[in-house]
Amino acid sequence: MFARLWGEVVRKGRATVKKRTMTAILVLLAVGLGLTLAFIKRQEASLADSSGYSLSKVYNSTSELVDFSNVILKGKISKEPRQEQLAELVFHVYDVEVEKLYDNQTEQNIKAGDTVEVYRIIGYAPGDIHEMASLVAPEYQQLEQGEYLLFLNSSYEEEGDKHILIPNSPEQLYKAKEAEGFPWLKPAGERFDSISPQEQLPTIYESDVFLAIGKSLLINSRNK
Repeated sequence: MFARLWGEVVRKGRATVKKRTMTAILVLLAVGLGLTLAFIKRQEASLADSSGYSLSKVYNSTSELVDFSNVILKGKISKEPRQEQLAELVFHVYDVEVEKLYDNQTEQNIKAGDTVEVYRIIGYAPGDIHEMASLVAPEYQQLEQGEYLLFLNSSYEEEGDKHILIPNSPEQLYKAKEAEGFPWLKPAGERFDSISPQEQLPTIYESDVFLAIGKSLLINSRNK
């Protein structure tokens, strides 16, 4: 249920960025998570065994990730995150230094060299945060420092009067792989590997991102 709800939120977000607020997102997520709270509590042990991702939406291709994102960037994480709770959802908040902007379908001005806040959901806490039900297994909750390929959705937080960015899935975050061999032998461009074990989309190349964005732009132009 949570996976379907999360997918609906990010799908609507790409088309209605101007109208969407953080409050609306949190209400939708809180309702869905409230309905699944009993299930989460029953499954906490099994979630840890399965990397904690059985409730999150999984995308099967780079094109799907692109279609459900309105900001796509390569950024560097060089600091520890802070923890923040919005409504009943718990996030790790990262300061991400933008190194390359692939796509921006929002009114937020983002460019290389900027630092943006990325809110990654890690759990659900209807009461005491120390009794949080994890939506991401503990071993994957904190991101290592390094460069990441991030598929995001922009939201406006009314309380803080600021724009924040949320990954379209807490599972599918991609970290730049250490350079190997000779760069000129790699026409696919830079390689990014999933931070968690998964079969659907373990690796994305930079060329995959360009092709998916181009395909999306072509389809959207034809539908106008």
